[in-house]
Amino acid sequence: MNLDIRRLVGGELTDRLPETPHELPYNRRKIVELMDRVRRGEAVELLTELLNAVDWRESFVDDEGKPLTLEDIARLYAYYKQKFSDVGPVYLAELLSTEFMTESLAQGEIEMSDALKRLGREQPQLWSEIRQFFRRKEVATALLIQAHYRRAPGKDEAGHDES
Repeated sequence: MNLDIRRLVGGELTDRLPETPHELPYNRRKIVELMDRVRRGEAVELLTELLNAVDWRESFVDDEGKPLTLEDIARLYAYYKQKFSDVGPVYLAELLSTEFMTESLAQGEIEMSDALKRLGREQPQLWSEIRQFFRRKEVATALLIQAHYRRAPGKDEAGHDES
């Protein structure tokens, strides 16, 4: 699907749009607000909330490098809503929780040891490797949950009839 939309990555324009939910650029403050709502007991649809937390205006531009219009954002939102429609809630919850924890760290609500902070400053590639590890964990969790739901209805965990 050609959306005539580009992504800003490190100040450079690219035609490559994010392919997976973890590649989307998030406004983590919106995720903190989501967590506040969930803690108050609000029921949510995770894919909608994930897409509502995307930083559409700061990270995407039209094909001429201009800010997106509301119509452009709506098309991009609809594209990702359809593209990720089969992504399960466990994966989405894992991703949102990772972003929430990252924001909690950034705001100082969670303390890390000086050694761990130093690691992030002095060895950003190692910090990135740790984040990649947990992103892969999120994908593995999603695959396992999907496999669980693919089992035949009426069967127990071992595949036996549930009677």
